[in-house]
Amino acid sequence: MEYSLKINGRQDVLGIRSLLLSNNFKVSHTKNKNNGEFELENGLKISIYNNHFPPNHPAASYETMFQEEDFIYEQTISYELKNNQNYELCYKTMYEISFAILKSLKVNGVFYHTSGEEIFFYKDGKYTFNRTYLELLQKSYGELLKHIEYEVFMK
Repeated sequence: MEYSLKINGRQDVLGIRSLLLSNNFKVSHTKNKNNGEFELENGLKISIYNNHFPPNHPAASYETMFQEEDFIYEQTISYELKNNQNYELCYKTMYEISFAILKSLKVNGVFYHTSGEEIFFYKDGKYTFNRTYLELLQKSYGELLKHIEYEVFMK
């Protein structure tokens, strides 16, 4: 399964590595010319891709259910579950890392499943969740929501 976080800022690869280490994740790091990649011991792979298109280019935007205008982004952080035996821990880790990145960068972002289902939108310090995913998150990882401000998306 794959998930992605699109952000309207840029985070350097070393900054992500520091963030992961400061949150006590054991990580191995691989860097290539176009992106940064990290593998956590629980089987979660994280890849960082820069958007090289200018801001007004259609490839620099993402159509989201959370807002009328397209979301303009500069970077995509992609998560891939490599080990399904630890999927519950990987899911929790994805949320923890995404929340930490958005908080530390103070940028807007949209988190979604690569099937196209959007999970949450983060703007101006506040999360808006897709109701279905919020219910799953509350049930399985409710402690992660205690320290963030959020609402449920209503059309």
